[in-house]
Amino acid sequence: MSNVKPLRIFLADDDEDDTFLFQEALEQIPLNTKLTIAGNGMELMEILNDGAEDPDLIFLDMNMPVKNGLECLEEVRTSQRFRNVPIVILSTSVAQYLWESAYKGGANLYIQKPTSFTDLVDILKKCLLKDPGSKWISNMEQFLIKN
Repeated sequence: MSNVKPLRIFLADDDEDDTFLFQEALEQIPLNTKLTIAGNGMELMEILNDGAEDPDLIFLDMNMPVKNGLECLEEVRTSQRFRNVPIVILSTSVAQYLWESAYKGGANLYIQKPTSFTDLVDILKKCLLKDPGSKWISNMEQFLIKN
């Protein structure tokens, strides 16, 4: 095991199959990571506010019960502690009103959930293997990633 501090990834998604595939795809990436999973936005906020560890990156499913991705995004962005953590929204929908709301709410990327495992691995590589000095996408033209 590497002595490098793991990249702390938080995932909020209520779909167990999607969560399982996310975990499996993450294992395909040559990177030391630690994944924390929440079943919905409310659970994610409880984990964040418990304060055991701060995330390096948050993935939010758009459609979750109790607290959806946009509601969670708003709460995270208003928190002084987490306001600069990169947030990636995952959704099956690419409805313009949804991704525009996520963009305006401060998400860093909006990704249509991939339809294949290989595509999911590729998307995670793009998100996780970024040059540490590079900035997250800041313009709307590059914000939405569709299948």
